[in-house]
Amino acid sequence: MSSTGGRHVLQQVSQFWSMLDDLSENDPVAYSRFIEEQMKRGAEFNAPPELHSCVRTQILEPKPGWLYINICSWKRVPKPSSQKTKNDLIQVISSTFQGPQEPEYLLEVKTDAAGVPRSVKLTVDLPKVRSMSECQLRISKEDVVLQVEDVYYLLLEFPKTVNEDTASAVFYKKKRRLTLTADVL
Repeated sequence: MSSTGGRHVLQQVSQFWSMLDDLSENDPVAYSRFIEEQMKRGAEFNAPPELHSCVRTQILEPKPGWLYINICSWKRVPKPSSQKTKNDLIQVISSTFQGPQEPEYLLEVKTDAAGVPRSVKLTVDLPKVRSMSECQLRISKEDVVLQVEDVYYLLLEFPKTVNEDTASAVFYKKKRRLTLTADVL
């Protein structure tokens, strides 16, 4: 800011303060109303944004993951100057919804030399999964649930009761395959 511009601003501020001083001395009620109105406007203007909704979408690049978009209103952001219809605001990319798919899997009961069941092995192909951290896995004595949010869902009953404490799962990144093993009770 140039020194002349700075002097001009200081002069305006000084005139404004003089006006407020005159108002407070000559009409205290009007002065109080003016100050209250300014405080109210300031509080509205300085209020934080108001959350209306949140959208979650999956991103693939540069690193796969979830992107959360908060949709807010904020008094500090002016309304758009042109009137747009709702049809102009949202572009429909796809109108079909696909829920989670059941992945391809192989469920085997492993036996010893005498033919006695010893363990259960579940192999699941997950071509759309890049890491085990995307998977939610729940194992009980009777069944297993594998879920990759919005991508895969698998609920299987074991052919034999298993000891869930012995269960272990390994995800092979190159093959994008999950292998689960558990001992039979």
